Amino acid sequence: MNDTEYEDALEMSRTVLLFNPRPHPILRPTSVPLSLLCISRFLDKDGYNIKIVSGSLYDNYFDIIRQTAAESIVFGVSSMTGYQIYEGLKASKVAKEANNKIKVIWGGWHPSLYPIQTLENPLIDIVVKGQGEKAFYETVKRIEAAKNFENIPGVYWKENDKIYSNPDRQLEPLDGMPPIPYHLVDIDKCIVETEYGHRTIDYISSYGCPYRCGFCSEPTVNKRRWVGLNAEAVVDDIEKLEKVFKIDAVSIIDSNFFININRVKAILQGMLDRKLTIRLGSLDGRAKQLAKADEELWELLRATQCYSILTGAESGSQEALNIINKDISVEDTIKFAEKCHKYGIKVLFTTLVGIPIIGLTCEEIAKKTDEQIVATINMFDKVLSLDHRHRGMMFIFCSYPGTALYEDAVKLGFNSPKSLEEWSKFNFYENHNPWVTEKQSFFVVMLSSYIFMFLDSDTLKWVKGRIKNRLKRTMFVITFKILTIIAKLRWKYKFFAFPVDYHLFLLAKKRNKSI
Repeated sequence: MNDTEYEDALEMSRTVLLFNPRPHPILRPTSVPLSLLCISRFLDKDGYNIKIVSGSLYDNYFDIIRQTAAESIVFGVSSMTGYQIYEGLKASKVAKEANNKIKVIWGGWHPSLYPIQTLENPLIDIVVKGQGEKAFYETVKRIEAAKNFENIPGVYWKENDKIYSNPDRQLEPLDGMPPIPYHLVDIDKCIVETEYGHRTIDYISSYGCPYRCGFCSEPTVNKRRWVGLNAEAVVDDIEKLEKVFKIDAVSIIDSNFFININRVKAILQGMLDRKLTIRLGSLDGRAKQLAKADEELWELLRATQCYSILTGAESGSQEALNIINKDISVEDTIKFAEKCHKYGIKVLFTTLVGIPIIGLTCEEIAKKTDEQIVATINMFDKVLSLDHRHRGMMFIFCSYPGTALYEDAVKLGFNSPKSLEEWSKFNFYENHNPWVTEKQSFFVVMLSSYIFMFLDSDTLKWVKGRIKNRLKRTMFVITFKILTIIAKLRWKYKFFAFPVDYHLFLLAKKRNKSI
């Protein structure tokens, strides 16, 4: 096929192939590939044939990519740091082998942080940095017109092995954008069982966050800006999910859902006015802001049966909170937990330990890490005692690129990957910090993935619902109840030595991926 025939074929097909790689080499993703749906808004409205591929939709997804790439003008990959890069590169190679003229475009958090390093990989032609809906659409239109990508904000590209870039794209209003095109995927394959719904799906109503947390890459990618879809449009989307797709619960994955309290009130009131029964869960919010929120907001949350709020408590150590520029106090977290208990709302508390501190040695930081662990456990003693449904989570600080603390971590000995391929081997589930001991790392993982899991009374409900085999489900329930007794005793007496029960739990988890 000559170039003219190829261009004619592309014009006829107008096929755009998109891929959401797995974030973990073993666990199969179940959630909807939301980032790909979002960047498909304008293309779908414009009549393009969009093929979305992910591990939640297909078992043989590399075969699907190979088949579809042959007739596609673009292969798009959305990637975070880590294993998604590995699978994204593998898929890009498959697409290029199937069609050597296809344009490979990468976007997502990691390419947005390292656009030039990403483009240095020979498999990648274009990078969309930051918000992607309009940038991706405009890039595809330029490819169709056989033009370069000058003056498209947020787009980097290669020509003759030379890298070109445009200025960053500012966060653009979501109002006026087409709704998320959920119809592009098989929704039933993207629905998950959660503690607050049998048919739960992800949804996003805003981008960005104005706060300055030192461990977060939001300030780098979105420059501490925030944009949110207007309340009526959000309610329209939720109503469609309930009435068209029969969804009974929505997990809103905004970086901070509660930035504009009046907007949140209007969304909740709109749900009540339309008599929607869909339940909201995992709403991200800051403890300080919500602790000070008026009763009207809390009453609306209760009236709509809001199930849970996710909050970054970060630490029970005020010193640690100050180092990471969290701009809250430990007391704010406790007051927030008390408010949630009053209104019957579950809280998911995330915390981190092992924060890099410039001016200290690794040995001194390890001692500070022990102090952070103890202080955070003390805080959890207070907030988890308020409600047996509350869930604690503790993580080892991860040196994520683009964050304020990243350079501090490098100065203290964090071995930063130097290429896209090296970043593909970066495992968030492992400790990469020379100032955090193996004992500390083991304890934190045990506490978060085992003790806190069994202290949360809702865990049994949602995990049991994912086990279809009746015998396995019965054995799981018996084992779960035994381990719950042990975990509660460990927490009550703060005795975490000789973790034989934890190792048995890991064995059970290895055999059952639902846990």
